[in-house]
Amino acid sequence: MSSVEESLENMPGTRADQTDTPRATPPRATPPRVAPPRAGLGILESERLRWAEWTVSCLDNRGRARPGHEELVALASCLEPRSLRRGDLAFGEGDREAAVWIVRSGRLELAVKEQERPVILQILRAGGIEGDVQLLLGIPFTYRARALEDSECLTLTADAFDGLLTEHPAIARLWMSGMAERLSLSYDRVVGMLSRSLSQQSARLLLDESQAGAVEVPQQTLSEMLGVCRPSLNKVLKEFERLGLIRLRYGAVDILDHYGLAQRAD
Repeated sequence: MSSVEESLENMPGTRADQTDTPRATPPRATPPRVAPPRAGLGILESERLRWAEWTVSCLDNRGRARPGHEELVALASCLEPRSLRRGDLAFGEGDREAAVWIVRSGRLELAVKEQERPVILQILRAGGIEGDVQLLLGIPFTYRARALEDSECLTLTADAFDGLLTEHPAIARLWMSGMAERLSLSYDRVVGMLSRSLSQQSARLLLDESQAGAVEVPQQTLSEMLGVCRPSLNKVLKEFERLGLIRLRYGAVDILDHYGLAQRAD
């Protein structure tokens, strides 16, 4: 048994009740690489460890030094699964200590409620992290997060997050680096939108939101992310379609010419 498995075996709540009757130990199967089960179905030790390793991969995009076994075990013991149905709120405006949210699957919409219509700030997909900045600064959320579809997430409570960063410097360094990179990308995106035409902004947004050559986001949501009315965006998208750059379909946009669309964004 490895040091990681020994540590997980000693984690509170993970050891099965012991009996005096000896039982045969079934062969250990290689765990499938699938999303975690919904809460309530039972959490296996190996799944908790995979969640921790996956969370570390979300934070590290530049090949930085990974945390050791002890840090992975500590992170695994703190992560809690959360299931959201479509339309459920992960957190709302004004929440101070909701949690750190890590999207495992599905999509969360970050938006600010305005008088006429919501302003869409961002759509979080698998690997997206939110809430750590607010917990570190001790400020409430100024926006809300709503599930656009059934989603699976991992969460860290305020106390668990604070304890991890305080007691495990390796995790703290990795988390700060990952958070700084996310903030830098957000800053670059805002700067890139300034002084650009709607056509350029639309092309850049499509490229940023595309997954496997498609943007699975309705035009209404895209227009809210750009802060324009839908007819104005539709006019631009129709022109892109005429040029053979994209194909419009219900609730989505297929990107046909990635290079040509990138040229329109510059």
